[in-house]
Amino acid sequence: MINPTLEFLYKLHNRGIKLGLENIESFLNVCDNPHQKIKTIHLAGTNGKGSTASILAKILQQHGLKVGLYTSPHLVRFNERIRINGSPISDEKIVNFVNQHKKIIKDSSITFFETTTALAFSYFAKNNVDIAIIETGLGGRLDSTNVISPIQTIITEIDYDHTHILGESIELITSEKCGIFKKEIPALTANSNKEVIGIIEQHAKDKNCDLKKIDMNKSKIIKHNSRSLVFLYDNNEFHLPQAGSYQKDNAVLAIETCQKHFNEIKISDIQSALKHWTWPGRMQLMENNFFYDVAHNASAVSKLTKDLSNIYNAKPIGLLVLKNDKITDKFLTLLDNNFEKLIISTIDSKDILQEEDIISNTKLKKFKFINNLDDALHEVRLIQYSGPKVVFGSHYIASQLYKFFDFSFDNGTI
Repeated sequence: MINPTLEFLYKLHNRGIKLGLENIESFLNVCDNPHQKIKTIHLAGTNGKGSTASILAKILQQHGLKVGLYTSPHLVRFNERIRINGSPISDEKIVNFVNQHKKIIKDSSITFFETTTALAFSYFAKNNVDIAIIETGLGGRLDSTNVISPIQTIITEIDYDHTHILGESIELITSEKCGIFKKEIPALTANSNKEVIGIIEQHAKDKNCDLKKIDMNKSKIIKHNSRSLVFLYDNNEFHLPQAGSYQKDNAVLAIETCQKHFNEIKISDIQSALKHWTWPGRMQLMENNFFYDVAHNASAVSKLTKDLSNIYNAKPIGLLVLKNDKITDKFLTLLDNNFEKLIISTIDSKDILQEEDIISNTKLKKFKFINNLDDALHEVRLIQYSGPKVVFGSHYIASQLYKFFDFSFDNGTI
């Protein structure tokens, strides 16, 4: 039975987040060091890690490789975090791993994410994947995934997030992300912020990394609607069956990685793979003009609302459910300026803003609050509006949201 096993795993959250590699290295040693037996690509960043990782995995999978993919958090099922060729790990494999190592997990201070990371590495090694695409959970330098020796590191967009852990300045946050750089291992980024680039360059120099900086001005969106995105890069046209201008940059990072390490893959193969790619929870069209997006920081919400406004020539109506550590002045300004109308709701979770948090915040209580998320969704659905609608802010609401829209999520392969 998977439920008792998942309950055991989720209780490990009570141990908090332990930044550092001593725990995970010790546990992986018990697991026979599976991370040393697989070829990997490592990604860190604030936004776009999961999308970039999944696009890269899709291209390599379509090329005939056996591809592991480790991302977090999940939307509906824990199994989503660990995939081979798009298919989630089975309940049986999760139960077997946890049962095998339950005593050491109980008797040590190993955390939820450390256990999950070890499970992923073990699963990939036992299944002899050709390559595993590994996304950091938090930061980079002290993240549990940072025990690997990848063939490539990728830094996606960096912005303010998890500042209570990673630091209050963009320089500190960037430095933590660049902690995944390894000596003489090539690095890739598409960041354009001068402060961010300066820090990335310094860290690459310190590790003697061959750093490639992609100039995104050389890529251009030529078509963008509610269901798809078409862009030009290096004189080639690529189609993505999902909205979101930011996915252009994520796709380019994946394309560049393939061309460096898997140059036998043809452009036509990459084009075909992108046409079949999908990644839930990112500008995902749930029904006509009504989207779901997990955007939860200022940069992501700014891009989301700009995209929706450009596609529909109208500001979106928004429904927000947000973790209680995400409110910043910049975020609040976006709520004021970027929506035609905004409703705030909540779910029963200690990590999500509750009614008392909202009404005690002078900048939030101005917005309509509906305590029950289903009621809030019904209200937004019934609003007569020709522009876009979007529910956003959290991974935590995905299960309830998909049920509301009668949307069958992740029946198997992605």
